[in-house]
Amino acid sequence: MNRRIPTTIKRLEIFISYMEQNNMGQVAEAMDINTLSVYRSIHALEEDLGCVLFEKRGRSLVPLESANILYQQCVSALSDLSRAIDNTQISAGITPKKIRVGSVNSLTVDLVPHLLTAYKERRPDVQLEFHSGSNSELVEKLKRSELDVLMVYGDHHLENSPHHTAMKLFDDMLSFTIAHCGEQPGKSEVPIKADYLKKQSYMTLTKGFGLREAFDKVIAKLDSKVDIHSEFSSIFGLSFALKSGAYAALLPSRLAEVSHQIGLEFYPLSPELTESHGIYLLMNRASEHNPAIRALIAECRMYSLRWQKSS
Repeated sequence: MNRRIPTTIKRLEIFISYMEQNNMGQVAEAMDINTLSVYRSIHALEEDLGCVLFEKRGRSLVPLESANILYQQCVSALSDLSRAIDNTQISAGITPKKIRVGSVNSLTVDLVPHLLTAYKERRPDVQLEFHSGSNSELVEKLKRSELDVLMVYGDHHLENSPHHTAMKLFDDMLSFTIAHCGEQPGKSEVPIKADYLKKQSYMTLTKGFGLREAFDKVIAKLDSKVDIHSEFSSIFGLSFALKSGAYAALLPSRLAEVSHQIGLEFYPLSPELTESHGIYLLMNRASEHNPAIRALIAECRMYSLRWQKSS
């Protein structure tokens, strides 16, 4: 005999949202309800389950261990349910009106503008909604079905995942980057060699970003520690901070196309230091059959072919 679920999916969704945001106002806004409804829903969930999930401290609800256990189990279950609903609609010929695309920030320079134009011509009935973040943040959102497709940095390990389909779009390289107003390397120092890199003080992205992983791989080849002055959670924040002229960074060579606009100079690394990183399109396996996502894949492939010819 099947066991009856003692509560509603809506109450579980509100519970998960509160566990992730820990703010009644933000949950209410995200769920399009008022804060009183959020509180009542959480209280009703406790009554449904017959156990206390939170301790009340002032106006805040602090999760107990029971809430943490429920959250861990429900995130996976509701993600599976969300995918099941999506796949059911796709099999019935219902195409979503919106695709949620997660993208690392550097792709807003080239790939994202291409998609905004080309995809609209191919599928004017479907809206692309872009979300930015680090690799780790975006992958977690894909697992929870909060995003439909990702455009992220990666390597061949992505292609072996049993849960996702990964399509490599192109390889990019890192370049030594410094402000126009900073001290530039001499001709004899280009391409940039290990000894020159060791002397620099760097700005870089925080852990969890694909570009930070590529940065760390290059630095590991120096066989010595380097000075990391600042860490950023946005590549554009990092790029603007470089304008001080006192620090260097290792940024994607693709950004050299807008070097004059952002006031930076890009220099190639010597061959023994060169570290490429792949740009991948990542999606849950079942999403491959979604006609709107297949159209997105096609446009990404078109861009990839143009990139390979120009590089």
